[in-house]
Order: sequence, then structure tokens, then C-alpha cells
Amino acid sequence: MRRTAAKRFLVVLAVLALLSGLLAVPAGAKPKKDQPQDRASSPAAVAYDALGERGSLHHVVDQIGARELWADGITGAGIDVAVIDTGLSPVPAFSDPDQVAAVVDLSFEGGVPELAFLDTYGHGTHMAGIIAGRDPGVDPATASPDDFLGVAPDARIVSVKVADNTGAVDVSQVIAGIDWVVQHRDAEGLNIRVINLSYGTDSTQPADVDPLVAAVERAWDAGIVVVVAAGNDGRPEKGLSNPARSPYVIAVGAAELRNNGKWKVAKYSTSGSAERTVDVVAPGTSIDSLRVPGSRADVEHPEGYVSGTLFRGSGSSQAAAVVSGGVALLLQARPDLTPDQVKALLRGSAESIRNTNAKFQGEGLVDLAAAAAAPVPDAEQTWPRSTGAGSLEAARGSAHVVVDGVEVRGEVTVWGQPFDGAAVHESGLLGNSWTGNSWTGSSWTGNSWTGFSWTGNSWTGFSWTGSSWTGFSWTGVSWTGSSWTGFSWTGNSWTGNSWTGNSWTGSSWTGSSWTGTAWG
Repeated sequence: MRRTAAKRFLVVLAVLALLSGLLAVPAGAKPKKDQPQDRASSPAAVAYDALGERGSLHHVVDQIGARELWADGITGAGIDVAVIDTGLSPVPAFSDPDQVAAVVDLSFEGGVPELAFLDTYGHGTHMAGIIAGRDPGVDPATASPDDFLGVAPDARIVSVKVADNTGAVDVSQVIAGIDWVVQHRDAEGLNIRVINLSYGTDSTQPADVDPLVAAVERAWDAGIVVVVAAGNDGRPEKGLSNPARSPYVIAVGAAELRNNGKWKVAKYSTSGSAERTVDVVAPGTSIDSLRVPGSRADVEHPEGYVSGTLFRGSGSSQAAAVVSGGVALLLQARPDLTPDQVKALLRGSAESIRNTNAKFQGEGLVDLAAAAAAPVPDAEQTWPRSTGAGSLEAARGSAHVVVDGVEVRGEVTVWGQPFDGAAVHESGLLGNSWTGNSWTGSSWTGNSWTGFSWTGNSWTGFSWTGSSWTGFSWTGVSWTGSSWTGFSWTGNSWTGNSWTGNSWTGSSWTGSSWTGTAWG
């Protein structure tokens, strides 16, 4: 990687994530640097012993070359990134209303005014922080190691909440969230160019008919770069999560820096197959990002606590968020890039990790500085697109939710409507195909947050105090009505399905792992 040792702060990272996939880019579409340096064999400036140093985003941005773009004034300004996740809460690093372009809530909590839009689980805010968090008043050009800045600190977040306090979400909600982004990508005041999706299922349905794959490919065709986590089921899995298996999207695995300063692919990062591998890997282990005090993850995983504002997590989710922030930088620098060109640039400029199979690393570790400097490729992916005509039930894999005591199964959405994948695909997933003419009774806001004030520390209607919710009782949405069925919250772990990451622990998501389908 062409940067001085002083600029190359090495850090152990690996984030929550669960989706990742890879397609070969057509010949001639992958600009490679002359005599690229193998990052795994590059001399380390220093091996960080403290987890706080390894996981600091201040060092992550150096590892991926983002600070070199910052020096040229490329900070993600003008680019909106849609984070389809568990919502977003107004923690200090998102206290400026200009940082959030819009919010929508399609989760089971969307009808509860005190909870709508807010991240009651803690995962979505963690991802958004990696992408575009920013401490108030901090200038990327002069930021210190103590300042918190995401990879693209001047990009804006569009928060699409699809999961509740338990992490419960159905595939139909995720598809609806993707559809919402496609429909509103260029609505007044919006410029959504990137989707970050740290979610996946263990479905084995062929990608060329899967409705979730069809949804992400529609977004891709609409000009939106879709970044998906590979999953955290480990190398033996030999197959990416759904929809990372789509050959079009950017499937991201997790890498981590060892104490000797050499990079490796994290053991929990899901391996690809001969047909579809990850495209690239990015730092994902022990990443310090934004904490939501009193959220589910915060309460259930005190081992992840770093400070009053920071929480530590690992997984392909975090790695995907790192790449999503990087894509926002590339699109600010080169706004005319197509999704295919962005993917080709990232793959073509990535640095191979020595002695690591391509099924684990794809093209290697992302290098944003090299990607920004490379010639614009003449890239066009021509893989067969998913028809979406497959089964919604098969797309769920082993993951099912219970609504009002009834397990959601078969070709029906969580809103009780029949699902016809072929018809939905043909119609372009119009909004009224989900819930009449409204999105689950929850309005979305473009420039303001309805129902509560976005003022750093306060949320009207209830307060977050330590580990309890005060001033509000959980009524109207029950944990039995919106929980994973067949899999229970036992001790500290989700089994079967959930958000990717291996767990919220002091050094990574381990010990209480999210398996099956999960949020990365």
C-alpha cells in the first residue's frame, strides 16, 4: 500500500456483519496498481497492544487510506447512506440534525410513538457511527485520536429501522426497507447513493430466484451501491449469507490486525464458495463505535462498554460499515461513478493478504486511497439477475418471527398480506403493495424528527437511564409478539438467527454469538 509507515496506523478490527458475497468483475474492469505491496507482509509501524488503540476509528481510517482522501477535502459531503438496521438514536456524535437526512420506521416498534425511529437495540447506531458519526465541532483535517469521526464524517445517514429492541425482523420488512430507499433515493433533499445492509439469512434458495436478492439488485440497478456483510458463521460455512450471495452487490468479510502487525481474515468471517466469494475484506474486529445507553446490547453485554459514548463490537457488519463509508468518499470524489465502477475500483485496488485463500478474502483488504487514484474502469456486470419469483418463506431460512402469537410463515408478509415474488418484482415493489398506501402507519421525515426532539441527550416521552427504560412501559408491542421463535434469548446469546457479529464482548462478538441469520 502506497503510504508512509507514519500514515499507516495498524489496528485490529472486525465488525458485526452478516452478509457478504462476490462476483467476478469482467476482464478489464479491475484496475490494479503496479507492483502492489502485499499488506500482510508490509512492515508494521507499531503493533497496538491496547484494544482501545486497535479498535479506534482514528486508526481504522488510516488503515484503509481514508485520511488521505480527507486531506484532499473528500469527507463524504453530499452523499446520503441508507442504513437498513435497528434504527438510530441521537447520541452526541449524531446530535447535529444536518447529519441525518431522513428516518423511517418499518419495525414492530413503528406504531409506538415513544420508540419510533429510535435504536432500542443498539446495532444500527453502532453501524451509522462507523459510517458517518462525528463529534460536535470536530474538523476531519485537524482531528485528534481522542475525537470520534466515522469513515465519511460529512456524509448523511438515512435511517431505515426494520428491527425492534429484540433484534426481531422478518425478511419482508427488510425487502420493504430496501424498496423504501429505492423509491425515495432522490426525493426532495435526498441523494441516497449507498445502502449498508448488515443483515442476512441462512437461506439456501438459489439466488437467481430469491426475492431478497431481487430487492438488492433492484437497488443496484437504480444506481445505489449496496454493501452487504458476508456473515459471521466462520470459514467452514463455505457459502455467504443471503443476500450477499447476489453477484452484483459488494460482499464484505472481516479482517483483523494481529499483534505482529500483519493482517488476517477473522475466523468468524463467513467463507465464500467456488461460485461466490466475498469481494473484499475490511477491518472488523474490536471496533469502537457509538454506544446507545440503555439499549438492549448495552444492557445485555456490559463487556462491550468502552466509555460513556463508545461500545466495542466485532463482525462482518462493522467491516461492511467501514466499506460503506469508503464508498461515500469515492462517490463524493467521483460522483458519476456507477455501482459497477465503484465495485471494480474497490476490488481492483484491494491489497491481497498473503497466504490467504480468495474464498476468505476476495481481492483483499480495501485501500481507498488507491481506489480514488485508479483510472475509472469500463466496468459492467452482466450476471443473470434474480427474478424474485422464488419463495419468501425459503428466503427466511430458519429465521421466523411471531406477531400477535402467530408465527409468520409461508408466502405472507408480517403485515398479513399475500406475497407474490414475481408480481412484486414486476411492479418494482411499489409502496402500496405493502400496507395499503402507507408504510406500517409510520411516517418518514426528511428534515426533522417527529415525535421527539433530536437534541443529543434527550428523547421526549421516555428517558434512557443506566440500564432501564423509565417513564414508559413496554405496552403495545410485546416481546412475545415480536421475537424470534424457535430461538430464544438465553443468557447472553441468540441462537439460530439475529444480527451478525459474533457477540458483544470486550474484544469482539464472541461467546454469545449470533448464528444462522443475523445482523452483522
